[in-house]
Amino acid sequence: MTKKRALIISGGGAKGAWGVGIAQGLVQHKQITYSTIIGTSTGSLMGPLILDNQWESVVEAYTTISQDDIFNINPFKDDGGIKALAVGWRVITGKQSVGETQALKATIQKRLTVEIFNSLKNSEKNFGATVVNLNTGQSAVKLLKDGSYNDIIDWIWASANQPVFMSVLQKNGASWVDGGLKDFVSVKYVLDNKMADEIDVLIHNTPLLNEYQNVNDKGALAILLRTIGVFSADVALNDISNASLRVKLENDILINFYFMSLEQTALFPNSLVFDKDKMKRVYHEGLDSIVNDTCTVENCKITTDGRIVSNHT
Repeated sequence: MTKKRALIISGGGAKGAWGVGIAQGLVQHKQITYSTIIGTSTGSLMGPLILDNQWESVVEAYTTISQDDIFNINPFKDDGGIKALAVGWRVITGKQSVGETQALKATIQKRLTVEIFNSLKNSEKNFGATVVNLNTGQSAVKLLKDGSYNDIIDWIWASANQPVFMSVLQKNGASWVDGGLKDFVSVKYVLDNKMADEIDVLIHNTPLLNEYQNVNDKGALAILLRTIGVFSADVALNDISNASLRVKLENDILINFYFMSLEQTALFPNSLVFDKDKMKRVYHEGLDSIVNDTCTVENCKITTDGRIVSNHT
């Protein structure tokens, strides 16, 4: 029986350019074939293009994209600071978010065409986008195969919309946002549904997820962004470590966690600011790190009794 391999891609905004480079290296250099890709936030944006081998499109998107491709109402200055007056007015007038991302939805539709959708829907491959229902507080993985073209566009858009700063999807009587609020990487979903014999996980952060950042005297935005970063890091750690408490498997599953370097993550103090030069840099660094075997990788196994065991011991 042919072994099935899954790719799980975390959130990370502009840092996703690194993930594109890593994924391209794994597929084109290491010759890995994925039957399943589950993406959260920026991971959901690149996921279907990677699964359908649309490398030219996904690389172009993550090395040329600008704020105008994401925000039709941009709450951020070029330096990552907040547009205080504009944001204040939206808060006063009761808007659901301080920015709006209809431009991002149009960008998704431009890249994920009906032809690509049909190609994936008619294949044996699985793509899913992780979202959170704000009404219930629960996360869900929305599979491309389970709905229409417009449905998956909606779910990818919702998955990539960070609350407060970006739009909120109203669908099926509920409000839907970035899946990273609950599932930074959807390891549990893939394990529970026995979708793979081996899993590669791309995490747009450092291995320890606790690098020091000086936020003293840098204002409320720096504190808010750091708070979101700390929360996301905690979610990521829980996604990885708690699998041992929640999952029982019939066979051992090998999981490979790929991490950014501290220097790479430090380039993006505000990952919702899309700087082309920085994104090009980390894309090439990600690709080169796979080709040259220099990427930080943690290998482990999920055993038959549900424990995570490091492959280094």
